[in-house]
Amino acid sequence: MVFGNILVYISLILAILGIVLTILKLWTEDERLGLYARLITLLLFLTTTAALLYLYILFITSDVSVLYVWTYTDASYSLTYKISGVLAGMDGSLLFWIWLVILPWFWEEVRAVKKPRDEKLMDWTRIFLFLVMALLLLVLSIHKIFDPTPSDYLSYRPDGNGLNPILQTFLMAIHPPIIFVAYGFLALPFAAGLAYLVTGNEKWTDICLNWSRIGWFFLTVGIGIGALWAYVVLGWGGYWGWDPVETSSLLPWILLTGFLHVQLMYRRKKDYKILAPVLGAFTFILVMFATFATRAGGLWVSVHTFGEANVDIAPWDRFMDIMTTSDTVPYYFIMMIAFSILTIILMAYRQRKMGSRGEERSYTLSELINDDMLMLATTFLLVLTTVVTLLILVRGVEGQLVAENFNGPVGVLVLLLILAMVFCISWRILGRKVVSMVALGTVAASLVAMMLFPDNIIAAGAIPILAVSLTLVSYSIIKRFNRQRPWQSLKVISAHLIHLAVILMVIGYVGSSFLASEQSINLEVGGDSQTIFGYTFEAVDITESSDMIYAEMHVHKGSDLVGVANPGISVIDGQMRSEIKVVDTLVEDIYLIYNFDQMSYSHNTVDIEVKILPMMKFLWGGMWLMGIGIVLRLILEFYPKKGKGSKILADEDAGSGEAEASESKEAGTSEPVEKDDDYYESMLEAELEKAEAPEQVDIVEDKRDDTIEDGPDEYNKEEK
Repeated sequence: MVFGNILVYISLILAILGIVLTILKLWTEDERLGLYARLITLLLFLTTTAALLYLYILFITSDVSVLYVWTYTDASYSLTYKISGVLAGMDGSLLFWIWLVILPWFWEEVRAVKKPRDEKLMDWTRIFLFLVMALLLLVLSIHKIFDPTPSDYLSYRPDGNGLNPILQTFLMAIHPPIIFVAYGFLALPFAAGLAYLVTGNEKWTDICLNWSRIGWFFLTVGIGIGALWAYVVLGWGGYWGWDPVETSSLLPWILLTGFLHVQLMYRRKKDYKILAPVLGAFTFILVMFATFATRAGGLWVSVHTFGEANVDIAPWDRFMDIMTTSDTVPYYFIMMIAFSILTIILMAYRQRKMGSRGEERSYTLSELINDDMLMLATTFLLVLTTVVTLLILVRGVEGQLVAENFNGPVGVLVLLLILAMVFCISWRILGRKVVSMVALGTVAASLVAMMLFPDNIIAAGAIPILAVSLTLVSYSIIKRFNRQRPWQSLKVISAHLIHLAVILMVIGYVGSSFLASEQSINLEVGGDSQTIFGYTFEAVDITESSDMIYAEMHVHKGSDLVGVANPGISVIDGQMRSEIKVVDTLVEDIYLIYNFDQMSYSHNTVDIEVKILPMMKFLWGGMWLMGIGIVLRLILEFYPKKGKGSKILADEDAGSGEAEASESKEAGTSEPVEKDDDYYESMLEAELEKAEAPEQVDIVEDKRDDTIEDGPDEYNKEEK
């Protein structure tokens, strides 16, 4: 027990020492201090790893003499639930998060030994990352996670207190670790982005691009698993209820999506020199906000938080009560504010160093259809969606947040975002003029639909946008795929599969949110039935035991049996948990919740809440497709196929790459540009930018395919 706390204290000291040594190294330019700072990274990785492994061993062996272990496990639990207990509380989650902050940086320090990077950039990245580590370790040291269990606790429950019943599911072993992997990995883009704002070194994305991709993958999967957990286990009435905690976890995902796109544009064209690092920094700041929202139980009405909110008390009074009574929540709030101020100061510093950007120019509608403008519009909408969602969430402290608070404004922004994303993908294939006409026609059709169906304005306006988007993205995937060169095509197609998955998920979201129906029915057991929403629900039987009550329900459509479901209530450790059941059909899900009231319970009747959720197949299918697209993308990034011109398709979806080809000219040097794969790609991208008609685009795309297959020599032939 004392051993574990000592490891935490040593880790805190090491993080502070690493900051001091790195600052002294920058001040004195003494290389020995840099070596010591890198050694600190190794030691910090070892101490945090040891502390985390020690905690896992305590849980696996059911050592309830440690208070944290006693609180979240029971000696009778299976190994899965024992491991799940590590992340069931704030302290274990924090230790796991800290370890995941140091893990990618340790990897980068090791890589830098074989492939040296700019030392100043690495030093500043280390300073900012260790600052995050030190503050998180300070919070953990205050909690003293390895303190012993009081004797009266052990007398009360000698085998341990155990997990909350809603956490006793295999999803508990998957969902929290995946979310915290994302949270941990996103600290490195934060640190590298701030390091760029200090140094101006343009190689900062080499440190963090792949880690931000992996973080996006895990955050996407984590949110998806959380939605599935809520849908099939927790019985909260659906997969997404805009609960404050789940909404706060969505905010960094939205901003991270924009960060990934501008980061790629930065690498290809050196655009967004301020926006890219700032988005990376604020993505992690929103991670801190999500942590604050989860820990600040009592501020929002939420099923996730560690405390209940009393809405009769003014929001400011609730906030001040939390800040004065909690021993850890204030630290998260202070970190969030301090990191925001630090980012803004460094942003202003880098902007002043860069100077003015030159004269502005006006554009015609056709000229606005290009990668730069469409990417800027997409990024703007992502940032705006994040800001609007955050403002609604903050205002929600005044009462209980419901889906209607978000669905309208966020729904409109998401549809506009889909439209911008699709035209960004398809304009090269269709041509600027055609895309301009399709854009105007789609917007006009949506406005007409909204006027014709004012009672369901979002769903009506979504139909034309989603129909056009689904068609264009599907066509783009087919057009991009080359059966003779499948591997080379996959890198572009993997990104478009992710875009297609987003559209499918939005279709499912619109259908299940704006076209859903809900009604409660009360039936006598033994064959009583009621027809609603085109389905007949029959209460066949009710079964009772010491730990469960469930009803046998038959669902018919006309004379056909659609499905049999057994919604009910289970009792785990003296606490009741709703056992919802879903009868799925091709076009919609039938969601059944047993409304149990102990005071009015009868053996002869059942009270069932019925929800009809259309288009859920699109939602779950989109999630699966997104997972496939992300995995395929990561595989192609980390294990590219070797051969001539294998890099030609790299980052093609990020836009054109004229910057590298003109770099020497802009710099005023006489040295020739090295004609590597990136050079030839930039030339091809420049030609694509100039192509107006689809036929011209096809010619350039054919040249690209030849370059991929035959190498740069093929482009030289075309040039001659």
